[in-house]
Amino acid sequence: MATEIKMPQLGLTMEEGTVERWLKAEGDPVKAGEPLLEITTDKLTNEVAAETDGVLLKIVAQEGADVPVKGLLGYIGRPGEQVGVPTAAAAPAAPAVEAAAAPNGPGTVLVIGGGPGGYVAAIRAAQLGAKVTLIEKEHLGGTCLNVGCIPTKYLVDKANVMEKVRSLVDREIFRDAGSFSFRKIQKGKGEVTAKLVGGVQFLLKKCGVTVINGEASLEKNRVVRCGGQEYKGKNVVIATGSVPMTVPIPGHELTIDSTGALNLERLPRRMVVMGGGVIGLELASAFACYGTEITIIEMLPSLLPRDQKEAANMVVSALKKQGIRILTGAKMLRVEKGNGALRAVYELDGKQDSVEADQVLMAVGRRPNLSGIDAEALGLKLSEKKHILVDGAQRTNLKGVYAIGDVAGGIQLAHAAYAEGEAALAHILTGKAPEDRAPVPSCVYTNPCFASVGLNTDSAKEAGFDPALGTFDYSANGMALAEGASGRVFVVADKVTKQTLGVTIVGENASELIAFGALAVDKKLTLEGWERMVVAHPSLAEMVREAALDAFGAAVHKA
Repeated sequence: MATEIKMPQLGLTMEEGTVERWLKAEGDPVKAGEPLLEITTDKLTNEVAAETDGVLLKIVAQEGADVPVKGLLGYIGRPGEQVGVPTAAAAPAAPAVEAAAAPNGPGTVLVIGGGPGGYVAAIRAAQLGAKVTLIEKEHLGGTCLNVGCIPTKYLVDKANVMEKVRSLVDREIFRDAGSFSFRKIQKGKGEVTAKLVGGVQFLLKKCGVTVINGEASLEKNRVVRCGGQEYKGKNVVIATGSVPMTVPIPGHELTIDSTGALNLERLPRRMVVMGGGVIGLELASAFACYGTEITIIEMLPSLLPRDQKEAANMVVSALKKQGIRILTGAKMLRVEKGNGALRAVYELDGKQDSVEADQVLMAVGRRPNLSGIDAEALGLKLSEKKHILVDGAQRTNLKGVYAIGDVAGGIQLAHAAYAEGEAALAHILTGKAPEDRAPVPSCVYTNPCFASVGLNTDSAKEAGFDPALGTFDYSANGMALAEGASGRVFVVADKVTKQTLGVTIVGENASELIAFGALAVDKKLTLEGWERMVVAHPSLAEMVREAALDAFGAAVHKA
């Protein structure tokens, strides 16, 4: 009879060990006392020796796996001896596995997707006492961390630094702007991403979340299948995110998406960006700073149409100053090869024209990722745009099934997914939905950065308010002048209640300053509240207060 190899307890406080490396392969002969594998615990590496002679029949715990004390690692036995799970032909369907729930906790929670919403939901569920299993198809951190907001911001940051250096050269503060290595920038981007993924892995492990790599499929009665195994949860959280959309124009296979753009090994000399949304604008701005000749082709008559008009116009002007050619109201017709390059053919004002490029980036938005989720078979309700329909607690129409993040059709931002994951877990724990969620700020990391929260003057009027608009320029702020920063702050307030309705910022550190505005909008800060506020000097934050005061003609540092 085969002998089980189990995780030893090497100390009184040891609860689990990690399989670092197998020293033997399946089928290898072993002798009693001979080292079989290395395990790590508390940053110490130890060898596990064979207890008997025989053959290593089966490795159960693969390298990198976390195994509890007395957990199964493998089998030693006679050559040809059958162990473990019966063969596929003879074995019945594996029963659904449901881990024991913590006393008075929310039960077993299965999370499908390890992106921002998914891993935050998993960590929160574990903190609240649930037994949590997270299943991720590709990489922890999802699109945002691996091929989205983080790597994009790395490229944007380095581009902004280069633009800053150029301005210092123009002012004769620096003598030379110097050169740069796009390859090393890409390498640095990868290092940052890897570090953050490792951080997510550490947090999940620390909280006791079981992470399974593989593609999950949701079945009825909260059963999730992955890798031939079934898992059953008291609650299931769908956090599968979104994927880039593709417009099926002729030659679309010649284009790249945002992932392809972020992974380019060589800096293109010319690039056409199809789509003037957030992704398109951020990458266009970054590559333009690196020296790429950029043309943006956008179907809508203007960029950032749903934002404060004055602020949107400032961004457009800045992009044009960077040398970016912007074609609005233009329709992309096809992409074709020609003269050793690509040619993007478009229609503008009823006339066809074209522009040559080394790369054509298709950045026309994202669609919900429903891979592994057969909505029709499950009876899961979807919107017209194929997002999973949810209520204020992120509940779907299926009992015990929640959806968060991009797949649920909310604001496609990582921090929005964070909030939705926490809302879902709050309902799982208490049975109550959040009464009132805080406003969600949005940022476009162009140069200059664009950030907004709450209402603009147009949306405030539509909501029945009588809006007042206050502004304050970076050029009137001491810290901005010292840092060579430019931009403007916009604050929308209600003339009747004098409450803050919205904040928009264009300029350096806008993504940081907008937290100040988000708090003001959430707390419905009034003119009196702004007047009582004391802000550090010198600081960029002073501008937000001054703009708010300006909405009522009370700004101190504005003529």
